[in-house]
Amino acid sequence: MLDKSERDTLSEIERRVTAADPELAARMRSGQRRLAGTGNRTGLRIMVALLALLAGALMVLELPASAVAVAAVAAGMWRLRGCRIIHQEP
Repeated sequence: MLDKSERDTLSEIERRVTAADPELAARMRSGQRRLAGTGNRTGLRIMVALLALLAGALMVLELPASAVAVAAVAAGMWRLRGCRIIHQEP
């Protein structure tokens, strides 16, 4: 986390960049919004799909209790996909 003087310095740099090249500043802002959560969701989808395949394989191997446990983990991950953990300083 940046201290107050570092945040002020960063804000001043951002103001200067915005004043010097507003188009670049707009592109940087839109790029940050676009890239915010793309990788995490793709990874989550892959993980849930792999867990679903594992649950199916466990059913074929006649291990229904394990299959249900794996399916429950996959469902929990899918259910919590929109949750965000925010770190707060004490």
